[in-house]
Amino acid sequence: MMREKWKKYVEKFKSLGDKVSGVKGITAVIPAVCLAVLMVTVLTGYKTPQAKKYEASETEDISQIKEALAKESTAAMAETTKKNTTKKGKKGAIDVKDGTYKGSANGYGGKVTVNVTVSKKTMTAIDIVSAPGETDSFFNRAKGVIDEMLTAQSTDVDVVSGATYSSNGIIGAVKNALFGTESNNATAAAANAGNAAGSAPSVSKVSESGTWKDGTYAGSGKGFGGTISVKVTVKDGKISAIDVTSASGETASYFSKAKGIIPKMISGQTTNVDAASGATYSSNGIITAVRNALSKAETGKSSTKKKKKKNKKNKKKNSSSDNNNNNKAPAEGYEDGTYTGSAACSGEQFKEYSVTANVTIKNGKISAVEVSSTAKGTNLKQFMSRDEIKNLPSLIVSKNGTSGVDAVSGATYSSHAIFNAVNDALSKAKKNSSSTEKKEETTTEKKEETTTEKKEETTTEKKEETTTEKKEETTTEKKEETTENPDEGKNYKNGTYKVSVTCDPDEDEDFDSYTISMDITIKKDKITEISNITANTNSTNKAYTNDAKKGMVSKIIANGNADSVNTVAGATCSSKAIKDACQKAFNAAKK
Repeated sequence: MMREKWKKYVEKFKSLGDKVSGVKGITAVIPAVCLAVLMVTVLTGYKTPQAKKYEASETEDISQIKEALAKESTAAMAETTKKNTTKKGKKGAIDVKDGTYKGSANGYGGKVTVNVTVSKKTMTAIDIVSAPGETDSFFNRAKGVIDEMLTAQSTDVDVVSGATYSSNGIIGAVKNALFGTESNNATAAAANAGNAAGSAPSVSKVSESGTWKDGTYAGSGKGFGGTISVKVTVKDGKISAIDVTSASGETASYFSKAKGIIPKMISGQTTNVDAASGATYSSNGIITAVRNALSKAETGKSSTKKKKKKNKKNKKKNSSSDNNNNNKAPAEGYEDGTYTGSAACSGEQFKEYSVTANVTIKNGKISAVEVSSTAKGTNLKQFMSRDEIKNLPSLIVSKNGTSGVDAVSGATYSSHAIFNAVNDALSKAKKNSSSTEKKEETTTEKKEETTTEKKEETTTEKKEETTTEKKEETTTEKKEETTENPDEGKNYKNGTYKVSVTCDPDEDEDFDSYTISMDITIKKDKITEISNITANTNSTNKAYTNDAKKGMVSKIIANGNADSVNTVAGATCSSKAIKDACQKAFNAAKK
């Protein structure tokens, strides 16, 4: 029908054109006028056909029907998918429309912004758009939460240990992008009231000789954002200059404050200086680096003697407070050569791997340590490849052993595996002491023989004299004992004490403080049972508490107290809390 109408209009205008074509001057505009009139007429009289939904008529276009059916099918499939969507843990769990969404949240030093791509209600990509306030070394570790969120198809994942602020920034930004959730994360600066270094404890004071060999020595230490390297120049036995050679992970404004301690160390000729207020971590890193450098410049004999004397005096104290938990080898008495040791590194949060240490002994002392491992993937990236871990061999050489070398925060298991591998090698390097043992055995045997002969001569004579005295003493002692409860201790009351203590984080602030509670039974001045240990915290912290429980409770009961029981590697804070609880129970039971 439309074609017939169209033909009629064309014929009318064609005849009209023929009539006016002879008129002079308007020939050129006739086609344009005709076309315009034709279009107005056609459009004015044309009405859109109203097609029935699924019934084809002579005027309908078959393509329209196909399009309608396709739309209906797509809507039905979408409705079915929506009903069958699982809220968590599976693909299709993100209940937002397909597209790319931008979100932001506070990280360590400011806003972290991300783009989150969603396809078929599944997160397919999380891209960092900007993070200008983040420290590269920590932010690279924090990015591990991206893979976790994509795998879990959820934002409910744990932060990366040692990069809490940055991790929370990424997670918060993703939540903001997907759900419009406004994060209440505070930046590190805000959380610490302007102190980007947090509230790190000051490094302990050390004994120093005050004189060093002339030369320039390199050293390194852990700062806030990574390794700080320095060069220390010694002239005429005194520190003449301290230059920072590398501190790429430090925030410039805070590090400039920290460098204020350098003139103090030079003027005082000591590393025993206070950290700069508001830049404690960075200050500690500089102090540690300078000490590491000066350890290579020690004059030797005089300072070594002083150290030995001090170590003797504090030997008992160190055995109870050392947190390294490594199997210590003797600090001297090795045979020259190269020895190989190994140790396993295992934990609940990662796949086990082994560590190998090649230790070279020269002139009876450690001259070199080389460490290798079978760590792969995340273990290699997050733990064994860290600069602080790579610096441990040089620290072990400078200390001539693992004693006094601290584990790397955030890589405790790896640190102790290295310590144990080195000590395994050192145990093979011990000097042969069999001849000394034989001499001691022979001397002891002779003494015992002589003593036995003399005892046999005098025993008969003394027996008669002492029998009467012993009877009298025994009678007196029994009378005194019966006046007191034989099961009661002298200093503490017997009983079971319910104790609660706070488990506080270390300088990394990887978790929030939480409470650990337990029942501690004291009998005859000793702890005989620890039970019902509970922690009001998340599953991750509970796992650490369980590690501490497994590694400490039996030792505390065997020892009767927690004084000389070392903390458990990887669960230091929980271990300290259990030790504090034991002391609290004794305080409650004190007579």
